[in-house]
Amino acid sequence: MLDLRRCGNDRPLLVGHRGAMDVAPENTMPSFIAGLAGGADILELDVQLTADEQVIVFHDDNLLHKTGVPGRVCDYPADYLLTLDVGRHFDQRFAGTRMPLLSEVLVWARGRVRLMIELKHGPVFDPRLDYRTVELIEAHGMVDDVICTSFDQFALRRVKECNRQIATSFIYVGRVLNPLSLVEGLEVNALSPATNFLTYEEVRLIQSAGYACTPGGFYWHYPTLLQWGVDTISSNDPAQVQF
Repeated sequence: MLDLRRCGNDRPLLVGHRGAMDVAPENTMPSFIAGLAGGADILELDVQLTADEQVIVFHDDNLLHKTGVPGRVCDYPADYLLTLDVGRHFDQRFAGTRMPLLSEVLVWARGRVRLMIELKHGPVFDPRLDYRTVELIEAHGMVDDVICTSFDQFALRRVKECNRQIATSFIYVGRVLNPLSLVEGLEVNALSPATNFLTYEEVRLIQSAGYACTPGGFYWHYPTLLQWGVDTISSNDPAQVQF
């Protein structure tokens, strides 16, 4: 099982957010390659289920902004989605870039880099996404090299029911009186609070309970997070982060 806790390491693990989304189109192979080249220890990505039950890498709940095609990932089969250009919206240099299947990313990542896979649920909640993702992780020998994250606790519970050796983390946004209460009765290995709501006391509380603290979001003040001792730090351009 992937253990994200620092446990005496000299620095937190560096997570490439959607690869290196400031450098290349997010959640694409050019972005993952850039994130790895920039020094990321882990690459974060988002997965959804296609109409023909394949797991594909894409973030938005609507295709329109990045592809010009209306509708959601779940409305189309993978063969069609793989024809769409998801690079041109970012920069003409990336025209023709396509969204990868999770299986392709797993093949590329094995032995090269660990993955943080966010299960994207809502407004469609399809358990098959979780089951198929676990099947792919197992089939590609990546059980000990991935962590599955989600805002959906039901999804994380399904992952653990399928394979308790796959690490999981619950994502949440907001200041709560007791973040540990959010995961009562839920088996997870980490908590992923939004950095703009995070406090030093919350980091300590999460870690003292035995969980890794893996903050996410878009606001990262690295000197503060380093001082607080978080277990991972995320970046849209890992090459720009200096510890």
